[in-house]
Amino acid sequence: MRKIDLVSDFQKKTFVQIREAYFRERNESGELVFEVEFWSSYFTLILDLFYPDYRELPIESTIHKYHSSNQYDEDTWGDENNGEVEIDRLEEFYGHMKSIVLPESLGAQEVYNAIIEICESAIKNKNKLYFIADY
Repeated sequence: MRKIDLVSDFQKKTFVQIREAYFRERNESGELVFEVEFWSSYFTLILDLFYPDYRELPIESTIHKYHSSNQYDEDTWGDENNGEVEIDRLEEFYGHMKSIVLPESLGAQEVYNAIIEICESAIKNKNKLYFIADY
């Protein structure tokens, strides 16, 4: 299994417990083949800054589900208490993510690049992509 861990180095440098999130690529038999572990706040930051008008997206889109559940639902989309959720419109999600141009000063480029990489891998290998977070 391939893994990009963007949490461990940060955790070694601080005593603060951060909230983690994961994108997980699984093959058709459900085996985990690729995982990206990162600080969940970065994903929220990227989406909040670049998709504040998420309501303009289809309600079935990943970004719409993520934003609306964070704002209105008691059950937050992708919450670890509910288990992994599938990014069921993967190519659409990838297209939205690719359209984002992050300023370097944001400090989220490494997380963004890892998300793009796992999306590309899942699409190329015809696998499924899942999300889960510790909110």
